[in-house]
Amino acid sequence: MNLRKFLAMLSGALLLILAIVAWFFPSNEDFRTENPFWNGAKEMSLNYPVLALESLLNLPASPQGATLILIPYLKFSPAELEALNSFVSQGGRLILADDYGYGNQVLEYLGLKARFSRHPLLDPLANYKSKWFPRISRLKESALTTNIDSLVLNHATSLTNVEDSDVLGWSSSFSFLDHNGDQLWQEGEPTGPLAVVSSHALGKGEIVLIADPSLFINSMSLAGNEQLRQNIAATSAKLLLDQSHLPPSNLHQTKSMLAYLRGSLTTPLGTLGVVILALTITLMPLWQERRRK
Repeated sequence: MNLRKFLAMLSGALLLILAIVAWFFPSNEDFRTENPFWNGAKEMSLNYPVLALESLLNLPASPQGATLILIPYLKFSPAELEALNSFVSQGGRLILADDYGYGNQVLEYLGLKARFSRHPLLDPLANYKSKWFPRISRLKESALTTNIDSLVLNHATSLTNVEDSDVLGWSSSFSFLDHNGDQLWQEGEPTGPLAVVSSHALGKGEIVLIADPSLFINSMSLAGNEQLRQNIAATSAKLLLDQSHLPPSNLHQTKSMLAYLRGSLTTPLGTLGVVILALTITLMPLWQERRRK
């Protein structure tokens, strides 16, 4: 066997091994239902009937009773924004959980005055281990907050332009928004209580704003966070989690490519191509030997 052929076979074997490893290695992307690590949402998908959605254009045509959890870390197209508007207006419930993403783009399109402040919410006293983990104990009684004494947020922000009557959860009086990033309160920076959860009627549906998407990850089953997930599931005829606006990692892109390739190979044309390739590889040495003779 000459060197060129050996290197070609070695490269092919390495590519095959890498593809197998990528296929079977669990997803490590934030908020994805396939991710079993601290930053994933697999725990929620195992405990509740969560349907992962890879496109907002696939929202149910009859959304009454359905809940969509949306974590907006990528921009929205006009078609996606209109799909969200239709979903809520026709009776769906949108839970928009954001901190520093594109939640305000959705709110502006839907015509709501409420906004995510996009500044870190810190609480040096009422917290879980760190000022970056504010403890939310001031909660209004509602279907979502039933049986919850407190929530724990993780690197959260706050809500602005929200009527008191719409607020379901406030931070403590010791909390503040860190506008300049020095992690200390300075004169002029807003202080608590600050809105972090709110509910708004729109058409026949409802929009719930949560100023921290981390409530849904595996490692944040703290205080009443798990009860909040349970309440959401219990009040939903169908529970959807949008994954089309989560930044894709290289691993996820590789998995998607392999899934597409596998799907292509299962078609009649793909199967025929595999058979032809296998025959070519098998018979090529015989052809080469015959040419030498």
